[in-house]
Amino acid sequence: MTFYPVVLNLRGRRAVVIGGGAVAEQKVLGLLSAGAHVTVVSPETTPHLAELAAAGGIDLRRRPYRSGDLAGAWLAIAGTDDRAANARVWAEAEREGVLLNAVDDLDHCSFIAPAIHREGDITVAVSTSGKSPALAARLRQRVARLVGPAEARLCELLGELRPELAARVPDSHERTALWYRIVDSDVIEFVRQRDMDGARERIEELVDQPDTPRLKPGPGTTLPLRAVTHRAHPSGWGQGEPGVVYLVGAGPGDPGLITAKGLEILRSADVVVYDRLVAPSLLAEAPPGAERVFVGKRPHSSGADLAQSEINALLVERARRGLTVVRLKGGDPFVFGRGAEECEALRAAGVPFRVVPGVTSAIAVPAAAGIPVTHRRLASAFAVVTGHECEGVSNLDWQSLARVPTLVVLMGLSALPEITARLLEHGADPDTPAAAIASGTLPAQRVVVATLATLAERVAEEGLEPPATVVFGEVVRVRELLSAEGLVGQLEGSVSSPLPGCWLPNQVGG
Repeated sequence: MTFYPVVLNLRGRRAVVIGGGAVAEQKVLGLLSAGAHVTVVSPETTPHLAELAAAGGIDLRRRPYRSGDLAGAWLAIAGTDDRAANARVWAEAEREGVLLNAVDDLDHCSFIAPAIHREGDITVAVSTSGKSPALAARLRQRVARLVGPAEARLCELLGELRPELAARVPDSHERTALWYRIVDSDVIEFVRQRDMDGARERIEELVDQPDTPRLKPGPGTTLPLRAVTHRAHPSGWGQGEPGVVYLVGAGPGDPGLITAKGLEILRSADVVVYDRLVAPSLLAEAPPGAERVFVGKRPHSSGADLAQSEINALLVERARRGLTVVRLKGGDPFVFGRGAEECEALRAAGVPFRVVPGVTSAIAVPAAAGIPVTHRRLASAFAVVTGHECEGVSNLDWQSLARVPTLVVLMGLSALPEITARLLEHGADPDTPAAAIASGTLPAQRVVVATLATLAERVAEEGLEPPATVVFGEVVRVRELLSAEGLVGQLEGSVSSPLPGCWLPNQVGG
């Protein structure tokens, strides 16, 4: 059954609630907040409903429902557990043309009461057509995390400006485009800082410079640099600068592991500059008109990587066009992500930037495989190195690394034979538990568990491919304990496959 969603104006209208329990009380409060005149029909009521009746807030009839109670009503709610009573109320509602919702009784509903999130003048309703109120409630909670007081204040401001902008921009198509430019811009950042004057000034700039936010050129397009001087971003960055670059950590792979702040900024991007390990579904969160620029190395590609200097120049050039640039990196920008180098280049060019930390693969990927990098009994410290530093001549202190309780190697699959050989050469125990995790946190995650001495051979046998994270240390045994309780897949010397229902992020355990 498909329902038609509406938002009703109940101000001054009569609404009748049959029932006086906790569910009925919740419905009464919602109706009162919408301005309805409420009548409650029930032999017994909650203390709060009794207080409302005593104060004259509702009309209370302390008796069971009887035919005629819906006379003059515009809307009714049956909040009882009695299906027979609901059927009688339904019959009267149909005769009198009264809208009726019978709680958890879909057969006797002419409308569904959705799960509601209200923030100021913003109302978001979530309905599952009566099939799962619990799911609707959970979805409402997710909406509440996205729509808060700042959005309500922005809504109020835009409502105040609506008549003025209608007069200043009479063409309806241009006005619609302007409203979208405003809500897609950084005006919300001023509102979050409670700088309403700044928000008004930023809106004024968008009205005066309607073409500037529309600059979303594709690859190869060359546009003259604009000397745009707008109000400083409320973060404090970029006073007098035309654009801003955000270095955003995308997390270890699972698109759900980006931070809330990172996702918010991604959704306001004009340009997204991204690496290979960024999930396509995460890229889809950027606005449809945003330019997407791939700068990573494709697997098994014979072509050369885009030079870091070229990436730096790209970020500077796009920002100088007055665009919001999101540099989206796998994991955390400052953990072997060359984020610091890009920040140095941006600062040297006078381009404002902000760093949004991400969930690093060094911790998240082992966790997704059931391996904690620290453990009170097994490891009080851990070290993280990049496999790119392990091939050929290395400046790493291998003697110290051989003694670290937990050693995590990122991007170390191709250099795994050299890594294990050097650890063994510097005194590491060949029987040290070891694991290699490929495609960590993703549904295709695979885990090989062996020992320091045998891991490279086992990885080759199983054909594991990058991206992969390698862990050496007694903490790998913790995965065995979880396996004994049925939480992750089979381990010893084998590849484990994804296990649905696991407690870890996504479908993990192998």
